[in-house]
Amino acid sequence: MVKKILVCDDEANVREFLKDLLSLEGFAIVEAESGAAAVDSVSRDKPDLCILDLMLPDCTGVELLPRLKAANPMLSVIVITALGTVDNAVLSMKAGAYDFITKPFDVDTILISVKRALEFVSVSKENTVLWNLHKNRMYYEDFIGECQAVQSIKSLIPKLAFADVPILVTGETGTGKNVLAKQIHFSLSGAQAPLVYANCSSIPATLFESELFGHEKGSFTGASAQKKGRVELANGGTLLLDEITEIPYELQAKLLDFLQERTFYRVGGVSPVSVETRIIALTNKNLPEEIKAGRFRKDLFYRLNVIHFTVPPLRDRGDDIRLICEYLIELLKRKYNSPSIRLSEAALGLIRGYAWPGNVRELKNVLERAFICADGDTIEADSLILEEHDHATLKRELKDLMEDFEHDIILRRLAYFKGSRTATAKDLGISIRNLQYKLEKYEIR
Repeated sequence: MVKKILVCDDEANVREFLKDLLSLEGFAIVEAESGAAAVDSVSRDKPDLCILDLMLPDCTGVELLPRLKAANPMLSVIVITALGTVDNAVLSMKAGAYDFITKPFDVDTILISVKRALEFVSVSKENTVLWNLHKNRMYYEDFIGECQAVQSIKSLIPKLAFADVPILVTGETGTGKNVLAKQIHFSLSGAQAPLVYANCSSIPATLFESELFGHEKGSFTGASAQKKGRVELANGGTLLLDEITEIPYELQAKLLDFLQERTFYRVGGVSPVSVETRIIALTNKNLPEEIKAGRFRKDLFYRLNVIHFTVPPLRDRGDDIRLICEYLIELLKRKYNSPSIRLSEAALGLIRGYAWPGNVRELKNVLERAFICADGDTIEADSLILEEHDHATLKRELKDLMEDFEHDIILRRLAYFKGSRTATAKDLGISIRNLQYKLEKYEIR
């Protein structure tokens, strides 16, 4: 992501010099010639860094620094001045400046300072995310996983800190999209920041605009008082829009306008309402197909698709299944105060071999049912009731069941690795010789 730098100086030649220099280094530059313009730019343009002249027409840099920090607490500021006294330097640093540079300055000095200041901003943002995660852990479930797809998702979350963009989360039903969305919210926001949930499929089409954007008193029959919509209730926090494709087509344009302008009108309102609400949109549908069918606006998809997470189905997450099972069992132990119950290896093998059409949600339900009904301190394979298998299948010998699942999982892993026996054996945690034996046993060619 291109870093944005605000250059605030009342001298046009200084602004032009810094703009040319920093543009060549790949930075995006915005300019301001006064303190008031700088405050407006910080609120509007969201720069990562401000290069600030100490003496401006309407205020001093020291007076302006707290206002800039109030508009953006993570903004890094480098103060430049021809009045390079020790007192000025001390006052600037106390007010929150990252660095203090005396005019005239050479190119290397300003570039080194800019790069270090931006590195400091990046580290500060990532530290804020980690601190929020630690502090807010009681408010959300962990998004568990170590497979490459999940690690890619997790590595992107810290980079979203303070990014003013919508987030799109797609994936099959039950994969944990809501869990991921909540973890993103609590990573980027404090526990006090509102988290408002809206399931778009459960809101009647006739009430959708009022539910989302609110209404004014008397705007329609029954509107006896002003009502804030969910977008406004989530101000300063996050609005989770689940099943985003269920928003009525004619209202999708209004949502798009809000995402672009950060303002909206309540139903029957004449004054714009401005909020700082992050949108996280969730769906289990194929959005390009919805667009092709005329049910979803292409321009809204492009606006939502700035940051896009695709949560992989459980069947494609390999060894994550063991981690997820261990995590869910621990939750059940605490819920039912049964600290000694565990999952047997045979049961885990059965779980690993099952396709899980309902993904993590189905796994959680199956484990909870088995946990409640378990005899003793171990959940065995015959305690797991898998919906896709009829009762006749479940009455078969455990050995036959395990062989069927082993046959299926070997076939799927071979297909996934395009027939590579070496990669398949490594993924299954067995030797090439053992895999060859099983291929012959099950007559897999």
